[in-house]
Amino acid sequence: MSKQTNFKKIFIIIGVLLVLLLIVKLKDRKQGDRSFKAYVVQIDTSIVNNIIITPKGKTERVNLIKEGKLWMMSINNKKVQADNGFIDNLLGQVAALKTKSIAATSKDKWVEYEVTDSAASHIVLKEGKKVLSDFLIGKFSYKQPPQGQNPNRQRQNIQMTSYVRINKENEVYAVDGYLSMMFNRDADAFRNKMVVSGEPQKWKKLVYSYPADSSFTLTNMNNKWMVNGALADSASVATYFSRIKNLSNSTYDNNMELFDGQQAEFSVRIEADNATPIEVKAFRNNTGELVYISNQNKGNVLKSASIQQTLFVGKEQFIIP
Repeated sequence: MSKQTNFKKIFIIIGVLLVLLLIVKLKDRKQGDRSFKAYVVQIDTSIVNNIIITPKGKTERVNLIKEGKLWMMSINNKKVQADNGFIDNLLGQVAALKTKSIAATSKDKWVEYEVTDSAASHIVLKEGKKVLSDFLIGKFSYKQPPQGQNPNRQRQNIQMTSYVRINKENEVYAVDGYLSMMFNRDADAFRNKMVVSGEPQKWKKLVYSYPADSSFTLTNMNNKWMVNGALADSASVATYFSRIKNLSNSTYDNNMELFDGQQAEFSVRIEADNATPIEVKAFRNNTGELVYISNQNKGNVLKSASIQQTLFVGKEQFIIP
Protein backbone atom coordinates (compact mmCIF):
# COMPACT_ATOMS: atom_id res chain seq x y z
CA MET A 1 0.00 0.00 0.00
CA SER A 2 1.41 3.36 -0.99
CA LYS A 3 2.11 6.23 1.35
CA GLN A 4 -0.38 8.33 -0.63
CA THR A 5 -3.17 5.87 0.12
CA ASN A 6 -2.28 5.86 3.83
CA PHE A 7 -2.35 9.64 3.98
CA LYS A 8 -5.70 9.63 2.22
CA LYS A 9 -7.18 7.23 4.81
CA ILE A 10 -5.74 9.28 7.66
CA PHE A 11 -7.32 12.45 6.27
CA ILE A 12 -10.68 10.68 5.90
CA ILE A 13 -10.53 9.42 9.49
CA ILE A 14 -9.59 12.88 10.79
CA GLY A 15 -12.45 14.39 8.78
CA VAL A 16 -14.95 11.90 10.18
CA LEU A 17 -13.70 12.57 13.72
CA LEU A 18 -14.04 16.32 13.22
CA VAL A 19 -17.61 15.93 11.97
CA LEU A 20 -18.48 13.70 14.95
CA LEU A 21 -16.90 16.24 17.33
CA LEU A 22 -18.90 19.06 15.75
CA ILE A 23 -22.15 17.06 16.07
CA VAL A 24 -21.44 16.32 19.74
CA LYS A 25 -20.67 19.99 20.48
CA LEU A 26 -23.84 21.18 18.74
CA LYS A 27 -25.89 18.61 20.66
CA ASP A 28 -24.32 19.66 23.95
CA ARG A 29 -24.99 23.30 23.16
CA LYS A 30 -28.65 22.61 22.40
CA GLN A 31 -29.03 20.62 25.60
CA GLY A 32 -27.32 23.42 27.52
CA ASP A 33 -29.68 26.01 26.01
CA ARG A 34 -32.66 23.94 27.16
CA SER A 35 -31.40 23.39 30.68
CA PHE A 36 -29.58 26.63 31.49
CA LYS A 37 -30.84 30.07 30.60
CA ALA A 38 -28.75 33.14 31.40
CA TYR A 39 -32.02 34.98 32.03
CA VAL A 40 -35.14 33.08 33.04
CA VAL A 41 -37.50 35.39 31.10
CA GLN A 42 -35.97 36.04 27.69
CA ILE A 43 -38.38 38.54 26.16
CA ASP A 44 -38.62 42.24 25.39
CA THR A 45 -40.74 43.42 28.33
CA SER A 46 -41.49 46.73 26.55
CA ILE A 47 -43.98 44.93 24.28
CA VAL A 48 -45.90 43.33 27.17
CA ASN A 49 -49.45 44.72 27.33
CA ASN A 50 -51.19 42.11 29.45
CA ILE A 51 -50.02 40.66 32.78
CA ILE A 52 -52.00 37.93 34.54
CA ILE A 53 -50.98 37.17 38.11
CA THR A 54 -52.41 34.43 40.32
CA PRO A 55 -50.90 35.06 43.77
CA LYS A 56 -49.73 32.13 45.87
CA GLY A 57 -52.58 30.26 47.57
CA LYS A 58 -55.31 32.31 45.85
CA THR A 59 -57.73 31.66 43.02
CA GLU A 60 -58.49 35.33 42.25
CA ARG A 61 -56.36 36.55 39.37
CA VAL A 62 -54.96 40.05 38.93
CA ASN A 63 -55.46 40.96 35.26
CA LEU A 64 -53.48 44.02 34.14
CA ILE A 65 -54.08 45.41 30.65
CA LYS A 66 -52.24 48.31 29.05
CA GLU A 67 -54.49 50.83 27.31
CA GLY A 68 -52.43 53.48 25.59
CA LYS A 69 -49.98 54.68 28.24
CA LEU A 70 -52.06 53.53 31.21
CA TRP A 71 -52.15 50.16 32.94
CA MET A 72 -55.72 49.22 33.88
CA MET A 73 -57.12 46.33 35.91
CA SER A 74 -60.52 44.76 36.45
CA ILE A 75 -62.19 44.93 39.88
CA ASN A 76 -65.80 43.68 40.24
CA ASN A 77 -66.20 43.83 36.46
CA LYS A 78 -65.11 47.49 36.44
CA LYS A 79 -61.90 48.83 34.93
CA VAL A 80 -59.77 50.85 37.32
CA GLN A 81 -56.40 52.48 36.87
CA ALA A 82 -53.35 50.54 38.07
CA ASP A 83 -50.09 52.01 39.37
CA ASN A 84 -47.94 52.57 36.26
CA GLY A 85 -44.74 53.04 38.26
CA PHE A 86 -45.28 49.84 40.21
CA ILE A 87 -46.03 47.84 37.05
CA ASP A 88 -42.94 49.22 35.28
CA ASN A 89 -40.84 48.26 38.29
CA LEU A 90 -42.40 44.80 38.27
CA LEU A 91 -41.50 44.30 34.60
CA GLY A 92 -38.00 45.56 35.35
CA GLN A 93 -37.66 42.88 38.02
CA VAL A 94 -38.82 40.26 35.51
CA ALA A 95 -36.27 41.39 32.90
CA ALA A 96 -33.51 41.10 35.52
CA LEU A 97 -34.21 37.46 36.47
CA LYS A 98 -30.61 36.37 35.95
CA THR A 99 -29.99 32.70 36.62
CA LYS A 100 -27.62 31.92 39.51
CA SER A 101 -27.90 28.17 39.14
CA ILE A 102 -30.22 25.30 38.30
CA ALA A 103 -31.65 24.10 41.61
CA ALA A 104 -33.46 21.06 40.20
CA THR A 105 -34.11 19.29 36.91
CA SER A 106 -36.99 16.96 37.79
CA LYS A 107 -40.58 17.17 39.03
CA ASP A 108 -39.85 15.42 42.31
CA LYS A 109 -38.14 18.61 43.55
CA TRP A 110 -41.03 20.96 42.75
CA VAL A 111 -42.60 20.60 46.19
CA GLU A 112 -39.31 21.36 47.93
CA TYR A 113 -38.91 24.61 46.00
CA GLU A 114 -42.65 25.45 46.14
CA VAL A 115 -43.04 25.72 42.37
CA THR A 116 -46.07 23.45 42.02
CA ASP A 117 -49.22 24.99 40.52
CA SER A 118 -50.88 25.23 43.95
CA ALA A 119 -47.89 26.52 45.95
CA ALA A 120 -46.41 29.14 43.60
CA SER A 121 -47.37 32.56 42.32
CA HIS A 122 -48.24 32.13 38.63
CA ILE A 123 -47.36 34.92 36.17
CA VAL A 124 -48.25 35.11 32.48
CA LEU A 125 -46.92 37.90 30.26
CA LYS A 126 -48.68 38.49 26.96
CA GLU A 127 -48.68 40.72 23.89
CA GLY A 128 -52.32 40.73 22.91
CA LYS A 129 -53.32 37.06 22.80
CA LYS A 130 -49.74 35.87 22.31
CA VAL A 131 -48.12 34.37 25.42
CA LEU A 132 -44.58 35.74 25.74
CA SER A 133 -43.67 34.10 29.03
CA ASP A 134 -45.41 31.84 31.54
CA PHE A 135 -43.62 31.10 34.82
CA LEU A 136 -44.11 30.26 38.49
CA ILE A 137 -42.38 31.90 41.47
CA GLY A 138 -41.89 29.67 44.48
CA LYS A 139 -39.76 29.49 47.58
CA PHE A 140 -37.61 32.34 48.89
CA SER A 141 -34.45 31.85 50.92
CA TYR A 142 -31.65 34.03 52.20
CA LYS A 143 -28.09 33.51 53.35
CA GLN A 144 -26.45 35.56 56.06
CA PRO A 145 -22.85 36.74 55.55
CA PRO A 146 -20.16 35.58 58.00
CA GLN A 147 -20.51 36.88 61.55
CA GLY A 148 -18.21 39.62 62.76
CA GLN A 149 -18.75 41.99 59.84
CA ASN A 150 -19.92 45.56 60.30
CA PRO A 151 -23.76 45.38 60.80
CA ASN A 152 -24.40 47.75 57.87
CA ARG A 153 -22.16 45.67 55.63
CA GLN A 154 -23.89 42.51 56.83
CA ARG A 155 -27.26 43.84 55.67
CA GLN A 156 -25.80 44.79 52.30
CA ASN A 157 -24.28 41.32 51.80
CA ILE A 158 -27.37 39.25 52.59
CA GLN A 159 -27.92 36.92 49.62
CA MET A 160 -31.60 36.60 48.69
CA THR A 161 -32.63 33.80 46.35
CA SER A 162 -35.97 33.04 44.71
CA TYR A 163 -36.86 29.85 42.85
CA VAL A 164 -38.58 30.02 39.47
CA ARG A 165 -39.95 27.43 37.07
CA ILE A 166 -41.02 28.00 33.49
CA ASN A 167 -44.50 26.52 33.08
CA LYS A 168 -44.52 23.14 31.30
CA GLU A 169 -40.79 22.69 31.99
CA ASN A 170 -39.11 20.61 34.69
CA GLU A 171 -36.12 22.79 35.59
CA VAL A 172 -36.16 24.99 38.70
CA TYR A 173 -33.93 28.08 38.52
CA ALA A 174 -32.35 29.95 41.42
CA VAL A 175 -32.41 33.72 40.79
CA ASP A 176 -31.44 36.81 42.78
CA GLY A 177 -34.01 38.75 44.77
CA TYR A 178 -37.20 38.45 46.79
CA LEU A 179 -39.74 38.04 43.99
CA SER A 180 -42.67 36.95 46.16
CA MET A 181 -42.72 40.42 47.68
CA MET A 182 -43.44 41.88 44.23
CA PHE A 183 -46.00 39.38 42.95
CA ASN A 184 -47.70 37.73 45.92
CA ARG A 185 -50.05 40.64 46.73
CA ASP A 186 -53.74 41.41 46.92
CA ALA A 187 -55.29 43.14 43.92
CA ASP A 188 -55.45 46.50 45.73
CA ALA A 189 -51.65 46.63 45.87
CA PHE A 190 -51.55 47.03 42.07
CA ARG A 191 -54.07 49.92 41.97
CA ASN A 192 -53.31 53.58 41.44
CA LYS A 193 -53.41 55.35 44.81
CA MET A 194 -53.11 58.92 43.55
CA VAL A 195 -55.57 61.64 44.57
CA VAL A 196 -53.54 64.69 43.49
CA SER A 197 -50.19 64.80 41.72
CA GLY A 198 -48.91 68.15 40.54
CA GLU A 199 -46.31 70.90 40.60
CA PRO A 200 -47.47 73.80 42.81
CA GLN A 201 -45.06 76.23 41.14
CA LYS A 202 -47.19 75.89 37.99
CA TRP A 203 -50.58 76.20 39.66
CA LYS A 204 -52.57 79.36 38.87
CA LYS A 205 -55.99 78.87 40.41
CA LEU A 206 -57.78 76.55 42.84
CA VAL A 207 -61.58 76.57 42.88
CA TYR A 208 -63.33 75.13 45.95
CA SER A 209 -67.00 74.34 45.34
CA TYR A 210 -68.71 73.80 48.71
CA PRO A 211 -72.33 73.72 49.93
CA ALA A 212 -74.17 76.95 50.79
CA ASP A 213 -71.99 80.06 50.59
CA SER A 214 -68.67 78.50 51.69
CA SER A 215 -67.14 78.22 48.21
CA PHE A 216 -64.04 80.26 47.46
CA THR A 217 -61.09 80.60 45.06
CA LEU A 218 -57.35 80.74 45.62
CA THR A 219 -55.72 82.63 42.75
CA ASN A 220 -52.13 83.43 41.81
CA MET A 221 -52.01 87.10 40.80
CA ASN A 222 -48.57 88.46 39.91
CA ASN A 223 -46.90 85.71 42.00
CA LYS A 224 -49.05 86.51 45.03
CA TRP A 225 -51.79 84.17 46.19
CA MET A 226 -55.17 85.76 46.78
CA VAL A 227 -58.15 84.21 48.58
CA ASN A 228 -61.40 85.63 47.15
CA GLY A 229 -59.41 88.68 46.01
CA ALA A 230 -57.72 89.35 49.38
CA LEU A 231 -54.03 88.68 50.00
CA ALA A 232 -53.52 85.16 51.37
CA ASP A 233 -51.01 84.07 53.99
CA SER A 234 -48.09 82.84 51.87
CA ALA A 235 -46.74 80.48 54.55
CA SER A 236 -50.14 78.80 54.93
CA VAL A 237 -50.46 78.42 51.15
CA ALA A 238 -46.96 76.91 50.88
CA THR A 239 -47.64 74.46 53.73
CA TYR A 240 -50.97 73.41 52.19
CA PHE A 241 -49.43 72.88 48.75
CA SER A 242 -46.64 70.73 50.21
CA ARG A 243 -49.30 68.47 51.77
CA ILE A 244 -51.44 68.00 48.66
CA LYS A 245 -48.94 67.97 45.77
CA ASN A 246 -48.50 64.19 46.10
CA LEU A 247 -51.66 63.25 47.96
CA SER A 248 -52.44 59.53 47.86
CA ASN A 249 -54.78 57.01 49.46
CA SER A 250 -54.95 53.21 49.58
CA THR A 251 -58.55 52.61 50.70
CA TYR A 252 -61.17 51.96 48.01
CA ASP A 253 -64.92 51.62 47.71
CA ASN A 254 -65.55 48.77 45.26
CA ASN A 255 -69.35 48.97 45.42
CA MET A 256 -69.95 52.65 44.66
CA GLU A 257 -71.92 53.20 41.45
CA LEU A 258 -72.04 56.73 40.05
CA PHE A 259 -74.98 57.47 37.78
CA ASP A 260 -74.99 59.94 34.90
CA GLY A 261 -75.52 63.50 36.03
CA GLN A 262 -74.92 62.74 39.72
CA GLN A 263 -73.85 65.94 41.44
CA ALA A 264 -70.86 66.03 43.76
CA GLU A 265 -71.39 67.26 47.32
CA PHE A 266 -68.24 69.35 46.99
CA SER A 267 -65.11 69.51 44.83
CA VAL A 268 -61.78 71.21 44.22
CA ARG A 269 -60.36 72.10 40.81
CA ILE A 270 -56.66 72.93 40.35
CA GLU A 271 -55.78 74.88 37.20
CA ALA A 272 -52.35 75.40 35.65
CA ASP A 273 -51.05 76.93 32.43
CA ASN A 274 -50.95 74.51 29.48
CA ALA A 275 -52.11 71.56 31.56
CA THR A 276 -55.28 69.58 32.09
CA PRO A 277 -56.95 70.77 35.33
CA ILE A 278 -56.85 68.41 38.29
CA GLU A 279 -60.30 67.77 39.73
CA VAL A 280 -61.32 65.84 42.83
CA LYS A 281 -65.01 65.37 43.68
CA ALA A 282 -66.74 64.07 46.81
CA PHE A 283 -69.92 61.95 46.80
CA ARG A 284 -71.95 59.92 49.29
CA ASN A 285 -71.99 56.15 48.91
CA ASN A 286 -74.88 53.82 49.75
CA THR A 287 -74.02 53.84 53.46
CA GLY A 288 -73.68 57.63 53.68
CA GLU A 289 -69.87 57.68 53.74
CA LEU A 290 -67.96 60.28 51.76
CA VAL A 291 -66.03 58.84 48.82
CA TYR A 292 -63.83 60.61 46.28
CA ILE A 293 -62.96 60.41 42.61
CA SER A 294 -60.00 62.08 40.94
CA ASN A 295 -59.57 62.66 37.22
CA GLN A 296 -55.94 61.61 37.74
CA ASN A 297 -57.06 58.16 38.86
CA LYS A 298 -59.42 56.62 36.34
CA GLY A 299 -62.15 54.36 37.71
CA ASN A 300 -60.97 54.16 41.32
CA VAL A 301 -63.34 55.37 44.05
CA LEU A 302 -61.28 56.41 47.07
CA LYS A 303 -62.46 56.35 50.65
CA SER A 304 -60.59 58.06 53.49
CA ALA A 305 -61.37 60.81 56.00
CA SER A 306 -57.82 62.12 55.54
CA ILE A 307 -58.65 63.23 51.97
CA GLN A 308 -61.29 65.64 53.26
CA GLN A 309 -59.10 66.83 56.13
CA THR A 310 -56.07 67.43 53.91
CA LEU A 311 -57.51 68.64 50.62
CA PHE A 312 -60.91 70.19 51.29
CA VAL A 313 -59.99 73.00 53.65
CA GLY A 314 -61.90 76.22 54.37
CA LYS A 315 -60.87 79.70 53.25
CA GLU A 316 -59.93 80.52 56.86
CA GLN A 317 -56.88 78.32 56.25
CA PHE A 318 -55.38 81.03 54.04
CA ILE A 319 -56.50 84.26 55.70
CA ILE A 320 -53.71 86.36 57.17
CA PRO A 321 -53.98 86.31 60.99
